[in-house]
Order: sequence, then C-alpha cells, then structure tokens
Amino acid sequence: MGLLREVLVAEMALLLATLAACIFFQLTTGRINTTSLFYGRYSDGTQYFSPERVQLLLATLVGAAYYFGLVLSQDSLTQLPPVPTQLLELLGGSHALYLGGKAFTTFTKSS
Repeated sequence: MGLLREVLVAEMALLLATLAACIFFQLTTGRINTTSLFYGRYSDGTQYFSPERVQLLLATLVGAAYYFGLVLSQDSLTQLPPVPTQLLELLGGSHALYLGGKAFTTFTKSS
C-alpha cells in the first residue's frame, strides 16, 4: 500500500506541475489575455482602473497560499485540512468589496 501511495502522490505532483507550466507558458506567450485585468468599465463604456480587482486578486492569492501552506504542513495526506473560518471571512469580505465597487460603478454615472 505504501508504494501505491507514493506513486499517487508523484502523479498528482506531476499533474499539478504540468498544469502550472501550461498556464505559465500561456501567460508569457499572451494566449491568456491579462492586459485589462485591473480595469473595469463604467455604464457608459469608459474604462477605469479598478482597485477592487487588485484587492480581490491579492486576497485570493494570499488565501490560496495560506491554505497551501496548511496542506504542506499537514502530516497525513489522507484528507485536506478544514478551511479556517478566518480565511472564509477574508474571501467573503473581499468579494463583497469587489461586488460593492462593481455595483457602485454600474449604477452611477461617470463624469
């Protein structure tokens, strides 16, 4: 059973590394378009820099890194650790801020 577990862990690591390499390659070659990643549009169509998108991306990356650290620090690989309540609150608050900013810019007129 120990050999099967080691093979499965190695396969999962290889799969995740391959997916990460594919995404990195597509980001660097421009196949994944990120030119307007931090920009939104007002209801009249004009483009603006969106700090809500920046904070949403940062909160998501910090939360993912934190949870990944929890997974790596775990002794047993049989199950994932529970998601901490603080992490859910961080992500929920971040998404609420983003949606609030989106609603504000959608329903107000730009100057």
